Amino acid sequence: MKPLPSERLLHYGIKVARTEGFIEGLWKPGLACNVAGMSLSAAIRFGWYESVRDTISRSSSNRYHDPGSSLLESEKRLSHMLLAGFSTGFVGYVATAPFHLVKTFIQAEKGLEVVGRSKISPFFGTLISLAKKNGIPSLWNGCIPLGARGALFTSGQMLGYDGFKTFAKDYLNLSDSPRLHIISSISAAFGASVLSAPADMVMAKYMSNQGKSGINTLQCMSLIYKEGGIHGFWRGWAVSFIRLCPVMLTFSTGYEQLRNGLGLGYFT
Repeated sequence: MKPLPSERLLHYGIKVARTEGFIEGLWKPGLACNVAGMSLSAAIRFGWYESVRDTISRSSSNRYHDPGSSLLESEKRLSHMLLAGFSTGFVGYVATAPFHLVKTFIQAEKGLEVVGRSKISPFFGTLISLAKKNGIPSLWNGCIPLGARGALFTSGQMLGYDGFKTFAKDYLNLSDSPRLHIISSISAAFGASVLSAPADMVMAKYMSNQGKSGINTLQCMSLIYKEGGIHGFWRGWAVSFIRLCPVMLTFSTGYEQLRNGLGLGYFT
C-alpha cells in the first residue's frame, strides 16, 4: 500500500492501522530484523567506541602514557568523541546492512500481502532468496548511505552522552550514578537527532522522488535547500528527538548497569 504524496505521516499511519491492524500492520512487519540489526550494530558501536576513542586520544596527545593505563577524563576531547563515534557508527551500520535491507523487503511484502499480491517470507528465507537472486554482495546495496547516516547518528549520540557525562563529572562535580546516566541519555538523544537529521531528510526526499528518473543525492539536497533553506535539513528533528529519548534512556542506563553488574565499572 503506497501513500499518496499529499498524505501526512500520521494520517498514513492511521490508515495502515485501520486496514492492517496496529500490531500486524505497524508493529510486527520487520520487527525481528530491526531488533537483530540494531542490537548487533549497538554491540559494535558501543563495544569498540571506548577503545577507538582512547586510541585517537593517545595518538594525538603529546604526553606519554603507560599502554596499560586508562585515559584521564580531562584528556578526552570532543573531536576524539566525534571521530570515534563516526568510525564505529559507520562500521556498525555497514556490517548490519543486510538486516536493514531484509526489513525493508518484509515491510514491502506486508503491503502486497494485504492486496493479495504476495506472501511474507521469514527473515532467513528472504535473506537466502535475495542472495540467490542477486548475489551475496547485493545484500549490502545502499550500505554507504546507511553507513553515513549511522556515522552521523553515533557521532551525535556519543558526543551527547560521553561529552555531557565527562563535562558533568569534571566541572559540575556530579558522581557517576544512574541520575547522571539519565541526564546524559537525554543529551545523547538530542545529539543523535540533531546530527542525523540532515541524512534522514535527504533519505526521505530521495525515497519520495524515486519515481523521477535520474534523481540523485545532490539533487535531493538541492531540492531541500530550495524548499526550506539550510533549516530545511533539520525539519522534523524534534519528532526524532522525542522518539529517541525513551530508546536512549532504556539502552544507555541499562548498558551502564550491566557493565557495573559484570564488574567492568561504569562507562568512562
